[in-house]
Amino acid sequence: MKKFHVIFVAVVLALCLVPSVLMFCGYKNANRENRVLAKMPKLVTEDGLNSDFASQFDKYVEDNFALREYIVTGFNAADVALLGDFNGTNAVIGKKNHIFYAETLDDYLGINGLTEDEIQSIANYLADLWRGFAEKGVDFAFMTAPNKATIYPEYMPKRLAPTDADRNIDLLTGALRQKGVPVIDAKSILLRAKDTRTVYYEHDSHWNNYGAMLVYNDIAREFGLEQYDADAYTVEFDRTGDLHNFVYPSTVHPEERIIYPEFHAYTSKKPINFDRDKIVETSCADASCTMAVYHDSFGRSLQPILSQSVGTLYMNSYFPYDLTVLDKVEPDAVLIELVERNLDLLYQHASSLGY
Repeated sequence: MKKFHVIFVAVVLALCLVPSVLMFCGYKNANRENRVLAKMPKLVTEDGLNSDFASQFDKYVEDNFALREYIVTGFNAADVALLGDFNGTNAVIGKKNHIFYAETLDDYLGINGLTEDEIQSIANYLADLWRGFAEKGVDFAFMTAPNKATIYPEYMPKRLAPTDADRNIDLLTGALRQKGVPVIDAKSILLRAKDTRTVYYEHDSHWNNYGAMLVYNDIAREFGLEQYDADAYTVEFDRTGDLHNFVYPSTVHPEERIIYPEFHAYTSKKPINFDRDKIVETSCADASCTMAVYHDSFGRSLQPILSQSVGTLYMNSYFPYDLTVLDKVEPDAVLIELVERNLDLLYQHASSLGY
């Protein structure tokens, strides 16, 4: 029996050492998560001895230990199978195989929301933008991209009990309409459509291409652009979502990817890569109008459709917004898109400008 104990302890220690040994021998994990992993810190920096080296090194090891994606996947799979839940900080396991972004929980529950004064601060800022653009003959609209849980609350875990508080997205939409600011009401569009077909991915925080097309068509109505048939698509099952990679990073979960007729009538200054480039510019000889779009990750799926629908498209994903560049772009239309979970950041930006 004693010999068995010794062998068992030796095997466990060996298994624990394998990731560390492989890591320091140069093994590199594939980073499938939608975030930047910690880098190896320096013990000595330009300012001298790095007092945070220990904590930074601990974070580096946590993010980069060898076989991490397999170990994390195994642990999380066991967690979900045995407890029906997920222990991580980035995702929430919902009903019927849906995964939600944990950062949207406050919005879903209706807690820690913006105050009426803070909503008015954002509305006043956007109203001033609208009036300023109007004086220059430039059309303007604002759009809040709904969190997935806002469109599919029925798939959130039963243990989470939302309050009756008004939500930021609804308060801001109402405040903007009172001031006459043009609003693309993506929430209403997607709620109406979701019973017809899926508009968000199961294992991703974003709307799918069908949802994007529906939203685009409303943008097109606002700015007088060409609209497209949202039902004219084909489907392939080859897409793995961002939230899947948080929970099960060593596996794939092929979901349907809706494919519309190829949008190739436009050109770009260089190959489009939103992970690399904060600014994307395209042009289309078959269309007129110059459009500027300030956006986050929800705007990426709109890009091919917009690029074919306007003569010149300028997309900027920097935040806070730098509107001074528009003097050079000279747009006919400006759209600002921001995801629901980040409306508090827009308040902070507006507040910093004195609103």
